[in-house]
This record gives sequence, C-alpha cells and structure tokens, in this order.
Amino acid sequence: MRTPALLVALIMAAAAFGQTVPDSVYQVEITATASPMVNFFRTPRVPGTPSSTCLGYGGSVRVLWHPGRLLGVGLLSGYFDIAHDAIDASAQVRYEATLRAVPMQLALSLQKFGFELGMGIGPYLMLTSINGGGGEPVKGTRLELGMTFFCSYGFPLGDNLTLGPEVRILSFRYRGIISVMPSLSLRFTPLRY
Repeated sequence: MRTPALLVALIMAAAAFGQTVPDSVYQVEITATASPMVNFFRTPRVPGTPSSTCLGYGGSVRVLWHPGRLLGVGLLSGYFDIAHDAIDASAQVRYEATLRAVPMQLALSLQKFGFELGMGIGPYLMLTSINGGGGEPVKGTRLELGMTFFCSYGFPLGDNLTLGPEVRILSFRYRGIISVMPSLSLRFTPLRY
C-alpha cells in the first residue's frame, strides 16, 4: 500500500514541477548602432606624415539569440569609414587614399539589468582605394582578423525596444589600428519565447 501511494505522490510532484514557469526567456535581438570613431594608428597613416590619428564614422548591426540566462550568441556586421587622406605628390599631382572596413564576426554577449557586455571576433574585409594622378582608381581588398568589444546600457522605450549609449573598441591588430567609438544603440526584440 505504501509503494502505490509513494508512486502517486512522485507523479503528482513531477507534474507540478513540469508546470512551473521557466526561469529563463529565449529571445532574438537586433541591435543597430551609429557613431563617430577616433582611430589611433601604430605608425603614421601616410608615409612621410607625422599624423597617427584620424576621425571616421561607422554603423553596425548585431543579431543575437539569447538562449536564456546571460549568454547571447550571433553575428555582427557593419561598415566603418576609417581614414581619408590627401597626398600631394607634387604641385600638380594629388592622390586621395581611403580605408574602410566591413566586419563579418561571431558575436558573444552578456546581458543583465539593461547592461550588455560583449565582443565580436572574426574577419574584417578591409577596402582600400587610391584615386588621382590622372589615372584610373586603384582598389584593393583583404581579409584581416580583428576584434570588436562593446558595452552598452539600454533605456526601455517599450516592451521590445531599447535605446541607449554604447562604447565600442575595434582592434585591427595586423595594421596596428585601435578605434574608439562612442555610439548610440537601438535594440529591437522581434521574437521572445
């Protein structure tokens, strides 16, 4: 008689436990950021000039899946205009050089109480071009490994929308470039389950 009663009690406890509300929420987030950037070069940007800093701008998009708890994983991409330089080869000949980057990175993120701390790691598609001198523009591309670190806080604007400041630091190690980006970030949560 004891065994059936114990068995019924265990089944009822399992059924009650199975109906409790889960303590985590799964969600998909899309975050868009836009900002100016300050770029620090290890060596002068253009040979023969002392300048090793410049201003640029950029924007990025992160798509993250948060499988409950703190961790989020996803993809980070965007477009960064890093440097524009004018080079006077002589009194009559002037060249213009540009450097741009497109990240294609795996993003990892931790979120709690509106704060987000994360990083992206993976390749950047570096785009360079030189125009001028009376000839055709010269363009080049190269994949380079880089990292993006980000930290943000989001103020809720509704159930699925937050807006807030974000600071990003980009590292292009091969070229010796560090970029600091004070950003504005808009986060949208299209799916929560």
